[in-house]
Amino acid sequence: MTIFIIFMLTIIILMKVFQNDIVGFIGERFTANNIKTISNGIVFTDIYANGSHGVQQIDIIAITKKGIIVVEKKTYIGLILGKSYEKQWKVILAKGKQRYSIKNPHHQNYGHIQALLENYPQMTGKIVDLVIFGNNAKLGDGIPDGTICDVGFKRFYNSLPDILSSSQMNDYAQLIEELRLNRASNKRLHKQKIRNLKRP
Repeated sequence: MTIFIIFMLTIIILMKVFQNDIVGFIGERFTANNIKTISNGIVFTDIYANGSHGVQQIDIIAITKKGIIVVEKKTYIGLILGKSYEKQWKVILAKGKQRYSIKNPHHQNYGHIQALLENYPQMTGKIVDLVIFGNNAKLGDGIPDGTICDVGFKRFYNSLPDILSSSQMNDYAQLIEELRLNRASNKRLHKQKIRNLKRP
């Protein structure tokens, strides 16, 4: 019985420590599966691309007939406020009693897209910038185009024109597969980059 209690306490502690990572992982997987089901595309998650500004971690890349959709996934709960040009957005909770700032996710995704284009300039004109929040978020007025909740993906996707053939989709998917060859080393570089940014 004592071993069981210790085991359960350990699980609870680990869940508290890694809560954000767990929620992020589950949210990312849900979004990736939703995109794959609706688009019938080729979907990649947790991709690392090395560019002139260091290694970029890309949440989701979906190769679809509508283009190469590069997704920055966010799992924040609450009202999301922000403009396309603002460096910081706001998350508001508890009827305005709690609020905090987050980086503009489109600015983050811009870095991801630029790293992709540096590696594969042939993707120019084929990439769609998309930020997706979970369904527990509410998007405020003024949120830029290309920012949706998961439930809005089907409508967003259907609004895009078809630009890629099946053979082109496969060609671009092979390029993304190339990025996976150096995933382990690029992931280490990315972690080091994050640690360096956090240093005072």
